[in-house]
Amino acid sequence: MGLEDKDFILRQVQELAEGIGKFLGKESIKELVNYDQSQEGALSDEDIEAILLITTIRDIQESEGLSDEDLSNELGMPENGLEKLYNNERSVTPDELNALRDFVEEKES
Repeated sequence: MGLEDKDFILRQVQELAEGIGKFLGKESIKELVNYDQSQEGALSDEDIEAILLITTIRDIQESEGLSDEDLSNELGMPENGLEKLYNNERSVTPDELNALRDFVEEKES
């Protein structure tokens, strides 16, 4: 899969996550964007989960009135780190994915 194709799929997943994706699981989103795990370089489960988590985090940030600085401090990420993830400029690291999960779980409990 070319970089252009992967970027297109990332944008589709992000749009789904911002709309009905909040109500769907990763498997449903994969089906909706015709995700094919056999393709080399296809989106990983972690990529899709990160997009869903970031979308949830943006909603939490807005509802709680958190600044970008406050949010980055709570996540332990540089201020532009979350924005780069949100804009699909880089992939999430395992540590960042755990931080995103922990933040969402804490806020939703």
